[in-house]
Amino acid sequence: MTFLLDALARNALRPHEVVVVDWHVTGLCCADSGEFSVRVMSRGKLHRKLRPVDATPHDAVYAHPTAWAHLAARDVTVSCRRIGPMRWFTTDLPPDAGLRACMGRLPPA
Repeated sequence: MTFLLDALARNALRPHEVVVVDWHVTGLCCADSGEFSVRVMSRGKLHRKLRPVDATPHDAVYAHPTAWAHLAARDVTVSCRRIGPMRWFTTDLPPDAGLRACMGRLPPA
C-alpha cells in the first residue's frame, strides 16, 4: 500500500499533523463490513493500533488495521479541499470502497 499526498494535501497538512485512514464498522453481523474515512490527527494523539503506511511524504499517513488490510495492495492518492479555514481530506477511492472491499470486489489499482 502506497499513499501519495498531492500538492493540495501537503500544503494543507500542518507539521505536527498526520492523515489517518480510519475504518468504521457498519454491519451488525460482521465486524469486517464498514467504510473508510480520512481525517487529520495530531502526531501526539496517535493511537497505538494505528499503523504507519508507506507514504510520500514519509510518515504522513497512518491507517486503522482493518483499513490497512483492505488497502494493502493499492496505491491511493490523498487530496484536500478547502473552504476558508475548513479542510476536507479525500482519497481517490470509490465512494463505496468499504462495501466493495468487504465483498472482495474492490477494483485493482
